[in-house]
Amino acid sequence: MEGWQARTEEVSEFIATEGFDEQLRQVIQFQINFGNENNEQQERVWDSIKSMIRGLDGSPVRRGKKSNLPASVNVAIDNVVGDVASLHSNFFNSNPLLQAVLLKHGKSGGGAYASGDAYGASVGKKTRTLLKRMYDEGTWNGEVGGLTASVMISDSHDEEE
Repeated sequence: MEGWQARTEEVSEFIATEGFDEQLRQVIQFQINFGNENNEQQERVWDSIKSMIRGLDGSPVRRGKKSNLPASVNVAIDNVVGDVASLHSNFFNSNPLLQAVLLKHGKSGGGAYASGDAYGASVGKKTRTLLKRMYDEGTWNGEVGGLTASVMISDSHDEEE
């Protein structure tokens, strides 16, 4: 199968990322080994691997243009974007006043968001673009801890007098 080696190298990098489920890693590694030894089965094995990892954060199996980022960075970006989208969705849904004033950009057609999830997805998309740019520019190391290491949040809510 053309591309088997490239595909499985990418999957191997993905399943080696920190936090990946160990049992799933073993199953996928077995399938990769089986495909390496059985050329005629590679298409079927690849279909099985795709079905198991599609939709996981940072998965190399996704719709659209293939990412040029390392698997660990894709996983970190997906995690951060998911958290940002969820937090913004909850924030949007928390108050009708926010729903009235947090509107779509004019280039997006303007107007109100249909739901907190739509607002969260919009902010998540902007966050994904920002994180990719930060990684490409070298201002972020691709790890979640690299984003939060320099942030200082005060527990004090004192106002200056």
